[in-house]
Amino acid sequence: MERMHQMRPRQRKLPGFTLVELLVVIAIIGVMVGLLLPAVQAAREAARRMSCSNNLKQIGLGMHNYEGTYKSLPPALAGANGRLGQPSGEDDDGFGWLVNVLPFVEQQSLYERLAPNGHFGVLGNQTIRNQFLHWPGVPAGGVLPGGDTIVSTYRCPSSALPAFVPATWQVPGSTAIGAGNIANQFPMSIGYATTDYKGAGGSCQGDWGVLHKLWEGEPSRFADVTDGLSNTIMIGESSYVTTNVSAASRATVAPTSFRDWPTWIGSFGDGQDETVRINGRTNSPINALTSPGRMYLAINDDNAFSYHPGGAQFSFCDGSVHFVSSSVDVGTYCNMHDRRDGQVLGSFQ
Repeated sequence: MERMHQMRPRQRKLPGFTLVELLVVIAIIGVMVGLLLPAVQAAREAARRMSCSNNLKQIGLGMHNYEGTYKSLPPALAGANGRLGQPSGEDDDGFGWLVNVLPFVEQQSLYERLAPNGHFGVLGNQTIRNQFLHWPGVPAGGVLPGGDTIVSTYRCPSSALPAFVPATWQVPGSTAIGAGNIANQFPMSIGYATTDYKGAGGSCQGDWGVLHKLWEGEPSRFADVTDGLSNTIMIGESSYVTTNVSAASRATVAPTSFRDWPTWIGSFGDGQDETVRINGRTNSPINALTSPGRMYLAINDDNAFSYHPGGAQFSFCDGSVHFVSSSVDVGTYCNMHDRRDGQVLGSFQ
């Protein structure tokens, strides 16, 4: 019997890739990634900017609800009140306006936990703080209950600032002058949650913004904004800190401490009202004549400052949100911060 042989198909050998071909493919992929990466980054920044805009919109609506409830806007800073004979040295020490807005941005429980009582000096002055019995067990320099809560509505997703005020920090760009890590000049602020938004306090004509300290007079109302709600800034981005070295000396002198950290809870005294508000003045342009990567060069401590390229976002008194270029005419920008200058605003977008 003849043995039957099973026929097996012949296997074809596929040609392999040469090293040169692999390198070419890798190079093509690298070029494609290089072309697509900026577009991806731009798309991500656009999404972050939109989220930041939504935050400003929500805070602006919260301000409208507050004003509708209490018939005035909150004070930028509930420090000492001169009309009550309180000391001027405590006018920059107390709860900030974002504390008042908490119940109107779905943070009623946080507001109640914090238990603000309207008294001045409860943040930076330990002697006065010790008089309040509704904060039992809080040690000297300790964070008040709730003050270390991150409120997502108060943070811009583009910001690279730490979520809490640190004890030491390297102000971006400061290594160029040999600073390294520098200490917090106001240790009472350490551990508190940060914010990226501040209220508009003053213009080139003075403190005629919509938010000001109790020491400066009665809180404003929307009826006081005679320039029109759509022409007047109420809230702006401000995501930066300053150092203890003056602008004229930064080229030769290294800073040893930082200050003016934006915290939603308020200010810790000693002229620190810039933790809660900005101004629109000739010496306070958007982004402080610098950038996030060179933050230590900020010309002063009361600027709008943003991680969005080219400018910053603002909530106006009518609740609308606009992006304003850092190259905006300084006179126009000044008028945007003044609630009653009577000037025609002109184009700003």
